Amino acid sequence: MKFGVGVDYSLRALMMLAEHYPAVTPLRVEEIAETQRIPENYLRRLLVELKRAGILLSQKGPSGGYLLARAPARITAAEVVQAVEGDFAPVECLVEGANALCRRDEFCSIRDMWRDVRDSVVEILSRTTLQSLIERRKGALSFQI
Repeated sequence: MKFGVGVDYSLRALMMLAEHYPAVTPLRVEEIAETQRIPENYLRRLLVELKRAGILLSQKGPSGGYLLARAPARITAAEVVQAVEGDFAPVECLVEGANALCRRDEFCSIRDMWRDVRDSVVEILSRTTLQSLIERRKGALSFQI
């Protein structure tokens, strides 16, 4: 069970944008890609998904780029995962509308365990904001000095 690289790339890009918040000058995709060492074409696709999810705003034109749609303290890691990968389900039987539902659905203690795992992960992601990630990084950098 792991999240795809798109979640990691998205969070890194969003943290960079969060560090510039509330700037009115958008950051260019090329700048984010170079600074965060993310393949530019892949980042473009991710940013479109994040915009579609209401996490980002974009500005077109020569001085265009991306901005956060709201304060970093109001954007959660859960929203990012949802935008990039959809609902988190550690096993197939927890996926909404799954084709291969377990026939022992009502009495499956293993499924109950996986539901608990999913709920715990979602709870952690839901309480983790971009702001809290930035503060953690600043704390880690201060500690290394």
